[in-house]
Amino acid sequence: PYSRPNQRGPMNQGWRTTGQNLNLNRDYAKADTPEMQAMIGLINRVHPDLYIDLHVTDGIDYQYDITFGGAVDDDGRYARSPGIGAWLESTYRDEVSAALTRRGHIPGKLVFADDARDTSKGLSATATSPRFSTGYGDVIGMATVLVENHSLKPYRQRVLGTYVLLEQTIRTLAVHGTALRQATQADRARRPARIVGQWGTETTPQGTRRFLPILSELYDSPASGRREVRWLGRPGKPIEVPVYYSYATLQLDRPAAYWVPATKPEVIALLRLHGVQMETLDAPRTVSVDMIRLKDVKPDGRPTEGHVRMTGAVAGHERHDETFPAGSVRISTDQPLGEFVMLLLEPQAMESLFGWGFFAEIAQRTEYIEGYAIAPMAERMLAADPALKAAFEAKLAADSAFAADAEARLQWFYERTPYSDARYLLYPVGRELGR
Repeated sequence: PYSRPNQRGPMNQGWRTTGQNLNLNRDYAKADTPEMQAMIGLINRVHPDLYIDLHVTDGIDYQYDITFGGAVDDDGRYARSPGIGAWLESTYRDEVSAALTRRGHIPGKLVFADDARDTSKGLSATATSPRFSTGYGDVIGMATVLVENHSLKPYRQRVLGTYVLLEQTIRTLAVHGTALRQATQADRARRPARIVGQWGTETTPQGTRRFLPILSELYDSPASGRREVRWLGRPGKPIEVPVYYSYATLQLDRPAAYWVPATKPEVIALLRLHGVQMETLDAPRTVSVDMIRLKDVKPDGRPTEGHVRMTGAVAGHERHDETFPAGSVRISTDQPLGEFVMLLLEPQAMESLFGWGFFAEIAQRTEYIEGYAIAPMAERMLAADPALKAAFEAKLAADSAFAADAEARLQWFYERTPYSDARYLLYPVGRELGR
């Protein structure tokens, strides 16, 4: 980390930068590791004007010996912090690229190939998730630059390119830091009524980009049993390649606040770690909240980063007079981190804590009833309620699997009794509507 607000010279106005080169780029939102927890704590203490995330990639080869960019790398189309994004893509990129070029480097935008074996097939310029540094910076209102050197370039060239980038970063902040701070303040004051909660990737390119390739060839590998790519280290002619963008697949309406019960201390602690402002209840409080009932909740594949991810869909919204015990928290979305809170607490949002398995217990039934008890009760229900009988017979006629499954039939009746588990698949975070 670098912070010298009282130092004379190019830093004399107090511009602060923080950088890191730990292999933690997938951990910002859920902050599992102690190293990332320490990094986020440092960010909250220093409040850097600019955060730089230094990496070396071993992906596809190209002529650029240093690539860099933020979450808003193409036309500002995904910007959650549009003022910061515009500053990074104009002032910062122009000055850093010019400095690198003067020193003999070939700078470029971040490169994400659509096909790692054939760069001519195009590049992905997709929205960045808050689990990555640039997505995290974009959603919390912190200018963030991801730098990718390349492992196939000479080590000396990589080191010197990084040096030039960091030196020019300090010089640019010394001259244009006020404009960045103004953009940051404006972005952190934004309170959009709707935000994008999930992105998909276009299957049709929406533009092209000039690209400087390294020549390659395919060869038959006896090890893999298929054709593998071999990078030849020689520059190819500049080409225009298609670019694939993201599109919004989920829009989220901003509630006034979220209510997180004291029964989820790990969620509350994580939000506190990020610097989220909250009110902690010192006594139980009953409030009317919107709550989400989920369906089709199940684990999603193998464990990832120490978590079993969960998927599910929204079955509906329910109004509840919910009593939150002492230690529960109310989190207003009228704060700079309001949008970040939405992405963590809306269960269908990208990188939601539900998706990372923090609420897996809602998929477990905690109440049940034995067949010998529910079967005679169901028979009395059928005799007493013609509408219920008609609905049951229609279900039998329409669903042969259901008709053949005795447990499913009895479960159908159990769910229509006052003894059914009312908390099953009920997401426990309350949403306070209205702003």
